[in-house]
Amino acid sequence: MKNTALVLILFFVSFISCDTQKKKGFEEYNEEDFIEVQGILTGSFRKTSFPNRFSSNIYFIYNLHQENPDTGYELDSPYMLDEGVPVIVLVHRDDNNISFFGGTGIIQEDVLLNYLDKCQQIGGGYYGVEDDFSKY
Repeated sequence: MKNTALVLILFFVSFISCDTQKKKGFEEYNEEDFIEVQGILTGSFRKTSFPNRFSSNIYFIYNLHQENPDTGYELDSPYMLDEGVPVIVLVHRDDNNISFFGGTGIIQEDVLLNYLDKCQQIGGGYYGVEDDFSKY
């Protein structure tokens, strides 16, 4: 009986711990493995936590020169930004799917302007992006 209870407890603990894996933070990587690329903020959703702690979930697109730009997000960010703001995205050299918000600014003006022209040609929105940012 004790063995059965112990097995059940171990099963539930391992099941719960496997389910709570989070996205690795920037600090867990080597900073030299990242490059800066131009991006655009596509959404920012403000959150309030008790007591008086504000944060936001921010969503961005990057690799704007590609036919289908990549998307990324950062949860619980201290930054409160507006949609459409040009941002700098830190992208891992070996895996384009690993990205982090690096700040606001324009570092590749020609890439940004070309992308905005494509957006204007389709009548607005974000060209090449069909992502539902609320799923994060």
